[in-house]
Amino acid sequence: MVRRRYTRWLLIGVLLALASLALGSPPGGLASPAGGVSSARAGARVAVAAPADAEAAPASALPQLRETRVGVVYSSSEIGIYLAQERGYFAEQGLTADYVRFDSGAFAVTPLSVGDLEASSGVVSAALFNAMNRGVDVRLVSPQSRYDLGYSQLIMDVRKDLADAGAIRDYADLRGRNIGIMSFGSTVELVAERALQRGGLTADDVNLVQMGAADQITALGNRAIDVGLMTEPQATIAQDRGAAVKWREAAEWSPGIQVSNILYGPNYTVRDVDAGQRFMVAYLKGVRDYYNAIIANRGGREEIIDVLMRQTPYKDRALYDRILWVYIDPNLRLNEDDLRTTMQWFVSKGLLDRAPELSTAVDNRFLQHALSQLGPWQ
Repeated sequence: MVRRRYTRWLLIGVLLALASLALGSPPGGLASPAGGVSSARAGARVAVAAPADAEAAPASALPQLRETRVGVVYSSSEIGIYLAQERGYFAEQGLTADYVRFDSGAFAVTPLSVGDLEASSGVVSAALFNAMNRGVDVRLVSPQSRYDLGYSQLIMDVRKDLADAGAIRDYADLRGRNIGIMSFGSTVELVAERALQRGGLTADDVNLVQMGAADQITALGNRAIDVGLMTEPQATIAQDRGAAVKWREAAEWSPGIQVSNILYGPNYTVRDVDAGQRFMVAYLKGVRDYYNAIIANRGGREEIIDVLMRQTPYKDRALYDRILWVYIDPNLRLNEDDLRTTMQWFVSKGLLDRAPELSTAVDNRFLQHALSQLGPWQ
């Protein structure tokens, strides 16, 4: 049964969105199931089934399981969370996940800060750092996904007729083109700017249009845009529909960029640090299951696909054989230099008054604990 979130989240979220707009930054966030940045409508709270591996948590332990409310957005980058729940890793730590689904990760910041969530996935965005500068009590506690070659997830699609005609062969050929991007004021805009720089161009040399990935697929099909910068699986879906051709993956021109992260609110950073540590142990185990199956190719790929088909809107099994998978580091190493560079880019664009101190934005205690318990990946 799906239950609507508390109305006050929506009201506070709208106020934060308006505040962000006043600072020149739209409330960018994770892609919605359709791929776009959503409007500020209420998300849904979803009851989560018991772990698939019943033996992972003894029946006697189940009544003591403590609910942890986790913000999610149907993204494949959240696979570590889904595996931690389904394989009983949360149960091993005395926890059980109650997913609260959002159209955009940006809208999880407010409920995190006021204690209505314990944890959430979230993206690197000007809105997040502006919230931190305003004293919003949310911390980045571990990385989630980044772009590595072959595992970018963000792909530049070229309209099929232009690709067939050879009209866009290199980055310089983007001059004068209409380019769809999913959100301004986020790493997506930064990556788009870096692509243009590879061709000696700036944003002034093209027409950047903010639209969700689903809208980009339509716009490519009716020739309203020439190029779309979108995440998987929408980039592959656009190609399957004959609207576009997958041209370049983001890691080709912006390797290693930190994209999404795990965020904690004060329920874990202040009120119950022990539970926050246990959450991270379970999450790291889920991440390593994914890494072993997909990146290290040690077996279990079909099981990963089954989990994603259950937890996300993408039910076409064959699609998973054609997409680029997300990269998640098995030791959850945060690229701090990249994070600083991104913050400074936000400042240079006027989207952020000042970059928060990394020691304030990032809380390493929980990941350090998980690594001390599980050791380095091998």
